Amino acid sequence: MDEFEPDSRYEGPETVSTLEIAGKTIRLARPAEPERLLDDPTVLAWNARDDYMPYWAFLWPGAFLLAEAVAAEAWGTGAEALELGCGLGLTGLVGLEAGIERVVFTDYDRAPLRFVEQSGRANGFGPERVETALLDWRRLPETTYPVILGADVLYERPLIPLVVGVLRAMLAPGGVALISGPYRVATEDLEPALKGAGLRFESTQIRAVDETGKGLKGRLHRIWKREV
Repeated sequence: MDEFEPDSRYEGPETVSTLEIAGKTIRLARPAEPERLLDDPTVLAWNARDDYMPYWAFLWPGAFLLAEAVAAEAWGTGAEALELGCGLGLTGLVGLEAGIERVVFTDYDRAPLRFVEQSGRANGFGPERVETALLDWRRLPETTYPVILGADVLYERPLIPLVVGVLRAMLAPGGVALISGPYRVATEDLEPALKGAGLRFESTQIRAVDETGKGLKGRLHRIWKREV
């Protein structure tokens, strides 16, 4: 029996940062010393087993890029979204502030989900709006969502078929996915994979700034699943 538990168990000081994203104020719970995880024995064993690294503990450019894009969307009443590889959940939290009714934050590691839950409470979002769940992209549930969000989830080529598989299986007919990140060579494989899966898409250049004020450039992939 496999007793592996996907939990990097950060044990160190924590902090709550206040971020301004597109005029929206977000309080974000996060590790104060995320580098601790890079040498943690549990993480090293996990890496040897499944080539895993706890990237969730850091705020990456893709999170700011997608958060800006999500903040600019006109979300209809009752919109529900799934966030893939949510990490600290910045995109989904901004989405809730921007009008998404409910976000299901998912990650391969249980540790970041605890921080997302803290952030939800810090921003006044109740449990009816913030849900967290483990999600292994290789073992998908049958649930579908009208909106799927993914920030910098395409940083390696092997992730392309996994992410496209998630969109094909979990994006509801007529739904839309917003996937973004800085330009990476890996994303060159995305459009052929989407075409092969029967998904429509468009790609546009987007800009944002990170928490230090540094300018960021990347691409937003808007992906649709046809109505049945």
